[in-house]
Amino acid sequence: MAARIEAAVALTSRGPRKPAARRLADTAAGACLTYAGRQPSDVDMLINTGLYREDNMGEPALAALVQEDIGASPGHLPAGGHGTFSFDLLNGTCGVLNAIQLEAGMLRSGVIGLGAVVASDVDPDGKARRPAMFQPAGGALLLGWDDSADGFTDFGAETFPEYADLFVSGLVWQEERRPGRRPGGRRRPRGRSRMVVDTRPGYHGRLVDCAEESAWRFLHRRGMEPGDIDLLVLAPAGPDFCDPLRIRLGIPGDRVAYVSEELENAYTTGPIAALQAAIRSGRLAEARTTLLLAAGAGITVTMALYRQAQGC
Repeated sequence: MAARIEAAVALTSRGPRKPAARRLADTAAGACLTYAGRQPSDVDMLINTGLYREDNMGEPALAALVQEDIGASPGHLPAGGHGTFSFDLLNGTCGVLNAIQLEAGMLRSGVIGLGAVVASDVDPDGKARRPAMFQPAGGALLLGWDDSADGFTDFGAETFPEYADLFVSGLVWQEERRPGRRPGGRRRPRGRSRMVVDTRPGYHGRLVDCAEESAWRFLHRRGMEPGDIDLLVLAPAGPDFCDPLRIRLGIPGDRVAYVSEELENAYTTGPIAALQAAIRSGRLAEARTTLLLAAGAGITVTMALYRQAQGC
């Protein structure tokens, strides 16, 4: 008995409308509920792991806005009524697996019956004259509890702080040349906050190094070898991440769930996009043991084992 995946949906922005992180998360969450045959009121806990928004806002929590948008127990509850607890959990590409681990624990304890994880990102500096950092994307995942079957059984995480400076992001104040006037004639600085992301040479190579090291330790602690893995689900972390890592681990390409081309540049939605690929291909249903892995800034690596006795 364990937390099991009920549905996973990942999507990207299409059409002339400007991408918005909130809208992408809303759309993915609604599609995921429909796919699973669930109602918004069934969701007991909703965690948003999306990091980059078009407005560079940290508050209010995007999870609370998505909860209201999809109609998951909005407004004030009557005494003794059922509600939905929502909050943001921010850890870049690794946030989805962090959220899954948290919700798996809550499901195991019986505190919740259905958990939802949403993620979305858009370029936080859409006015910049440079290529977008990543593909605007949103995703949603539903987790339920099954007393008669396996699911998420093990989790692991490692951080390599010696490489923390290879990928950094933060807000800086960009002052305009013409200051505005304060009451009384005094001038005041004018400008806006701008998100700056700095990816240094060697970052993507170190991601592979750290992911390989962490994966070997994670498997060895559980008495496993890469040959025991029927399916490898990797969050895309760059163009040279998935294949180099699976080759180093000795896992054949036909045991890897590759993200679709339109989502291969997703950021926090990456783990959900990889799970969606595994589900749609039928590989997740067939696999006895699936290893999920995400690696990102920190450098941080998160992993999870998903087991199914009925797999072949």
